[in-house]
Amino acid sequence: MAIVCGLLLSLATGIVENPPDASLIGYRFYGYPLVWRVTKTLQPTELKFANLAVDIVFWIIASLLALIILELLRSKAGFRYEMLLLPLALLIPAAFIMGLIHELGHAVWGAAVGGRLTYMQIAFFELYPRPSIVPQFRLGYAVVEGLSTEFASGLMSLGGSMTTNIASWLIALVLRKASLDHRMETVLKISGLLGLLDLPLYVIFPQIGLRHWVILGGDQPEPLTGARNMGVPDAAFYTITALTTLGLTLLYFKPFWKKVERRIRRLLGPSNS
Repeated sequence: MAIVCGLLLSLATGIVENPPDASLIGYRFYGYPLVWRVTKTLQPTELKFANLAVDIVFWIIASLLALIILELLRSKAGFRYEMLLLPLALLIPAAFIMGLIHELGHAVWGAAVGGRLTYMQIAFFELYPRPSIVPQFRLGYAVVEGLSTEFASGLMSLGGSMTTNIASWLIALVLRKASLDHRMETVLKISGLLGLLDLPLYVIFPQIGLRHWVILGGDQPEPLTGARNMGVPDAAFYTITALTTLGLTLLYFKPFWKKVERRIRRLLGPSNS
């Protein structure tokens, strides 16, 4: 299983752009952790099989470690592999929904301060100005033009992750109040968790050399840059990010925290009155 997963993951990274610090115009680099596919304008695609072999080994090892952890959970905590089937099947639709919300956030907040949307793409789908399938993969991409001030540019940049964060709070409220079909509840939970992670990961990961979603997405801390352009002090922005992330974590993982609380109480023993 680890070998199969490693092969599929390494091949899948062939659509993940991994540009070097400097490159020739018209060259695009794909593959992770090593680039194994290079496309050149009006030239055949170059495949680096030695790099691909290294990537395959890397992803086989990563898959093996993940399977070992799942086996430990199965033996120690009663985890069943069947529990993963529905979440994995719904992960891509949920990711598409939150990607759309993120990019619409850029467009809506940009329009609110005088900008106009000129282009939007999610994965291989161009959504605006002309719906179509495009050959170049982008996790999410929106272009908003006509922003005349730094504040406007900052609000547009911050608007993507801010909107997914707001959506995550709204989804948490819906999950608490509404009675939903199991599949709908699962897709909402996955969407909410992606919204929860969107803001903190976009702030932290690009500052330590990773992309927004480790190997996918932007390589600059877009929300932090946006907040700075709006004049928000870093300390205030980090505090707000930490508080909203903590609040959403408590909501989405409430059963887990209840188990932790019960275990702590058992360890402490009965209280003396």
